[in-house]
Amino acid sequence: MSRPLAAVPVYSMRITGWVSAVAAFAVAVAVLLACYWRTVQSLAWAWAHDGTYQYAFLIFPLSLWTAFGLRHQLQANPPVPSVWGLAAMAALVFVWYAGRLLDVNLAQHFAFVALFPALVLACWGWRALWVLAFPLGYLVVFAVPWGDALVGPLQDITAHFSVRALELIGVPVLLNGREILTPSAVWLVAEACSGVKFFIACTALGCLYAYLMYRRWWKRAVFVVLAAVTPVVANGLRVCFTVLIGETWGLKYATGTDHMIFGWQFFGTVLLLLLLAGWFFRDPLVVPEQPPAHGGMPASARTVVWLVAFALLIAGPSLASGLAPPAPPQTMRLTAPAIAGWSGPQAAADGWRPIFRGAAGQVRVSYQSVTGGDVVELFHAVYTGKPRRGHTLITYGNDLYDSAHAQILSSASRRVELADGRSTTVGELRLAGATGSRLVWYWYCVDRRCTRSPALTKLLQAWSVLQGQVPRSSVWALSSSVAGDDADRVRTKLHAFAQVLPVPGASGVQAQQPAVLAGSQP
Repeated sequence: MSRPLAAVPVYSMRITGWVSAVAAFAVAVAVLLACYWRTVQSLAWAWAHDGTYQYAFLIFPLSLWTAFGLRHQLQANPPVPSVWGLAAMAALVFVWYAGRLLDVNLAQHFAFVALFPALVLACWGWRALWVLAFPLGYLVVFAVPWGDALVGPLQDITAHFSVRALELIGVPVLLNGREILTPSAVWLVAEACSGVKFFIACTALGCLYAYLMYRRWWKRAVFVVLAAVTPVVANGLRVCFTVLIGETWGLKYATGTDHMIFGWQFFGTVLLLLLLAGWFFRDPLVVPEQPPAHGGMPASARTVVWLVAFALLIAGPSLASGLAPPAPPQTMRLTAPAIAGWSGPQAAADGWRPIFRGAAGQVRVSYQSVTGGDVVELFHAVYTGKPRRGHTLITYGNDLYDSAHAQILSSASRRVELADGRSTTVGELRLAGATGSRLVWYWYCVDRRCTRSPALTKLLQAWSVLQGQVPRSSVWALSSSVAGDDADRVRTKLHAFAQVLPVPGASGVQAQQPAVLAGSQP
């Protein structure tokens, strides 16, 4: 008996629909890579030059591999392109364009990666997006370099955890910020000891492992939580064991190459035990049943949606190419002001050196109190115009200290009254370096609006640019060395200095050279 003729059109429609849909998606990906190639290079550079994100080179292949394994579920229904995908693409192209306009790499990286799920929705529809939810979500979460903000909190958690563990063992120990004081040495939980690399990589591997090994949602959730908590606990134990080794057998066994080998062996063992523990609770592999096919979309409608998607991809780089080339950076000669009650300015010592590249002008000087003889160092850097590559206040590489010669012991916020009666919140860093401990107070200004938050500074710059203004951004920082337990006295000294520091913008100096520190807009 011959096969019913009614089955032929359904099968043919399903295959034909997916062939054209896959071809459209492939073209869209090619357009995406070609138009956003600079963003691709920037993303790859971040992966390659920051050890925290080197694992990210595997994220795209792993996402593609898991998506390929779901191809049969995709073919169960014909593609139904969605206009909501076009809306998502338009929003992401705008985010990318704003990031390009303001030289914010994170916005460009996120928008580029998030365009892949938006393209799936636009080219294949909601059903396909649901089927591919894990590989697409995995791509967005772990391919974008977002973990820098975790370094400080992980350092604090590691320091507190290891000190509590040492106290339980009976080792005499004190905690000073991120310094661990024992009878034989002072141990600093530096940025490299935060465990952020192991944390992000282990969490990424844990998410993939949970997806492949479990079918019940609660098992997946439990394992992902374990994969996130285990590296934090393991890093605290690693620091505890390192200190214990140094106290028991000598510092030479707890530092240098032995320290690195022990760390990698310890993390490798912990990861292996985590995966083995998860293996015993794996679910049996179940092949999901394919739901019945539903009606598709007319070929003409699909073609219109795909053409609009191509146009949206091209729109962002086309608009960016039409931007006027950035004006050459304005050079400003900043002159340090005279401050009542303080002698100076004088040349600053080399113990503290902020790094702000591409500034239109910067000055670093020191002052000495007329009454007490205390020394305060002042740093000020100014950036003119909208943020652009090589001339950006908040960017990778610009920092309030040289990380090669100092580390953060602790951070906090302080409320400070300025000379004109205004008050603002400043950031406080407690640094430890070769020249000893010191306090740094800092704040950023965009025109006359000041904040300690780098993110809010970026938003203020963006608002200025969108309003058609030419922002002037700056960083102010005060620093003084700390001896022993006189941190509170140093804070009082810095507050007194800030209260008499001439108010930015008070004398209305024009944007010409030379500019005077006391009268220039921040």
